[in-house]
Parts: sequence; C-alpha cells; structure tokens
Amino acid sequence: MLLDRYRKQAHNRNQKKVYELIEREYDRLGGCEGYHAGTIGNLKLADEEIYLLLQGEYQRLANTLQLTAAQNICSKPILAVLGSVLQNKTAEGRIGARWHGGCDVVDKLEALAADRAMQAFAAQYANVQPHSGSTANQIVFKALLRPGDVILSLDSSHGGHPSHGGSDSLAENIYKIERYGVEQTSFVFDYEKILAKAKAVRPKLILCGASAYPRVIDFAKFRTIADEVGAYLLADISHIAGQVIAGVHPSPINAAHVTTTSTYKAGGPRGGLILSGGDFEMSVETSAGTMPLFEAISIATFPGMQGTPYFNNIAGKAVFFKEALSTAYRQRQQKIVNNAKTLAHCFVSSGFDVLSGGTDNHMILIDISRSKEGLSGVIAQQALEQCGIVVDSFRLPFQRGEMPAAGVRLGTPIVTMRGMGPEHMSTLAKMTSDVLKEINTNCPDKYDLKQETSSKIRDMVGDICRRFSLA
Repeated sequence: MLLDRYRKQAHNRNQKKVYELIEREYDRLGGCEGYHAGTIGNLKLADEEIYLLLQGEYQRLANTLQLTAAQNICSKPILAVLGSVLQNKTAEGRIGARWHGGCDVVDKLEALAADRAMQAFAAQYANVQPHSGSTANQIVFKALLRPGDVILSLDSSHGGHPSHGGSDSLAENIYKIERYGVEQTSFVFDYEKILAKAKAVRPKLILCGASAYPRVIDFAKFRTIADEVGAYLLADISHIAGQVIAGVHPSPINAAHVTTTSTYKAGGPRGGLILSGGDFEMSVETSAGTMPLFEAISIATFPGMQGTPYFNNIAGKAVFFKEALSTAYRQRQQKIVNNAKTLAHCFVSSGFDVLSGGTDNHMILIDISRSKEGLSGVIAQQALEQCGIVVDSFRLPFQRGEMPAAGVRLGTPIVTMRGMGPEHMSTLAKMTSDVLKEINTNCPDKYDLKQETSSKIRDMVGDICRRFSLA
C-alpha cells in the first residue's frame, strides 16, 4: 500500500508530498547525519595511503584546467549520496518485485529517480539501473537483437564509441557490425550515403550518437532511415545529454525507439540510463516471446546483463535529474556550447585545423599533426598536461597506419562549471597555442619543451584556477 501511494504521488510529480511521506514513515530510523558524519576523517584514520591519493586527485583537479569533453564535475549533494548507507543495499530485480527483502525505501528511491529522469528528458519510460552508458547499450542490444543480427553504427575511428560495435567489443563478438562514417572533407554525416549503406546491409538496429562528433545530429533523419529499412533506432547521447535536457540540442526521445546515455558527462554520478518516448509500449519479438519494449528492456537489464543496482548511484542520478530541471542548469548548458563555439573560433583564427570548421556542441576536434611537423595528438596531450592543461588525444577519421593519434579533443563543461565565459576562451586558446608552438619533437613519442614556457603557462593556469576555484 505504501508503495502504491508513493507511485501515485510520484506520477503526479507532487514531490513535496513524497518527501513528507518518507519523513513521516521513516523518521524512526534517525541518526542519519551522525552515521554519515566525518567520512573523510574516518578514511584518513583508517587508510592514510588512500586518503593521500584522494587528496592528490582533488589537488590535480583544483589546480589544472580540464579541457576534456568526456568529463564533468558533480555537485556536493551527489557526492553525499554516493558515499552513503545506500551503498550497502542489495536488491536485484524491479520495483515491487525484488529478489531480496527490505526494499521499501529503495523502491521509492528508484521510482523517484525514474520519474525525475522522465521529467528531465520528456520521456515516457526510464530505466535508471544500468551501471554505465556502455552497459545500457548492451542491455538494449540484448533486448532487441539475437546473435548474428546486423547493427549499423558509426565507425569508432570516425567518432563512434567502442560499445557501439568497435573492434574487440562485446557487440562485435555477438552481432554482425556494419559501419558508416563522416565525409572526408567536411567531417560531417551525409545522410543519403548512410541511407544507401542501410539499404545495402539491411540492419536490425541502427545506432546513432558519437563520442567525437562536434555537429548537430539529425535524429529525425536517422529515424526515417531506420523506418525505410525496418530497423530499430538506438540513440546514444552520452556526450550531449545535458544539452538535450536543456533544449540546446534536438532531442532523440521521440525519434529513436530507445535512447541511452551515461549520466556523469552531463554533471551527474557515474552510471547509465535508458529512455524511451512514444515507442515504449510497442510490441517487440524476443527469445521469450512478444512483449512491450519496456518489458524487454527490463528483462534484459536483470537478469539479462547485470545484478543488483547501485542504489547510491541511483540516488545520485535522482539528485542530478532534479538539478537538471533547474533554470540554472539549463542556462549553463547554453554557456557550455557558447564557450565551445568561441574556443573553436579562437583556434581557427590562430591557424589550427579544426575539424568541420567549428562546433555545435561542447567539443572541439583539432588535427594537431598539421600544425607542426612531427607533432601528434599524443605529444600535444602530454606537453599540455605538463603545463596544467588537460585534453584528450584521439585518432582522426581516415588516419592511416599505426602512427600515434593525430588529433586532440577539447571540451568546455568543466571550465564552464567553474564560472568561465566566452571572454576567457581566448586566454585558454592562446595558452594552449603557445605550448603547442613551442614543442620540439624528436620522434613520434618524445618531445622537448622549454622550462621557461612550461613554468610561464603553469603560473597562468594557477592564477586562473585560483580565480575560478572549484565550488
């Protein structure tokens, strides 16, 4: 009865009543703040070696400029629940049908997280149990496909994620993977060519979404392609989930049959999420028979792909989804994109080869190899990190041979979170450019950088980090 009352209230999105109900029913538990107090101090006393590593990572993050596209910073309330008593709960199965006892509280927690996810993404179904975005993809594959079925996905060398069917991935060992790519001169999608490829290989599932694609993805066109060849459409929006929530990037929720994402890139905790819009109740054929899409996904989650959910992470997701519904969060997503556009423009103006000429989202892709003879993305990453600027190296589309990655991928989520705006992007671009111009390369994996340059940029980075400290 209690769960039924909660579900009704959560469905009506009357969160105040939900909180009052939980407080009234569980006030007898008490002592929560005392139980969780002093967790860092307890760690220091119990394991100083790990404590010092924790301190070191904090100092690294606080005193460097994180220009990475795949990372973000979660809030302190999210950190609080990640290190909470919820970590101790084991409860395999679904809400109201667990394989373990004592699930009254976590049933409410999971239902609340799913409800908030649906609000944030304007979805009709949400599964908050996946441990990661990659696991979420495997769950959808298991729900909709059988061994040997064809998946058409973006080539990992063109910006696709390994979990989409990259070399040596689990998907490649189970399914037949066909790949599409970007155009060689523009580095963007040609949807007519993708359609032609789909007609040629007749996939059971088409996967759209990328880990290195700086332009808008037209999910509606992908759905048209999928419908034309009778395929399911899966959209992985791990990199742009925050922008989708904020309306800064078009949403795939009602274009794709299923949407997956990780939750940490958008500013939440580590974890995955599966969403669906109007197709969530469509009938699908599975090895267990015909059933609604959401039911197939639920079974593929447990017992199909994973065991007990991580309820501390689910709590973190719930906190994050509430944050994502705020005006401040939505405004920050627009600032992230504005910063990225400005940063890309600064690099183009400085003569760097920015793939596709710019960006529509949070990431910038640069062909470093064309800026100086012998310079690679790997060397650029190492030299910049020596100066306190953290970026990612990556292999360029159409890059040949076994040479080191020729490009770097930059992103603006963390510098935006720290309070920097477009007016600061020229400074970041100039510091980055100054380092890259001063690198002397001896061979593909070694370089020299003047101590004077390194110290100068380090000092500038330190000054910016003090001005824009971690919240």
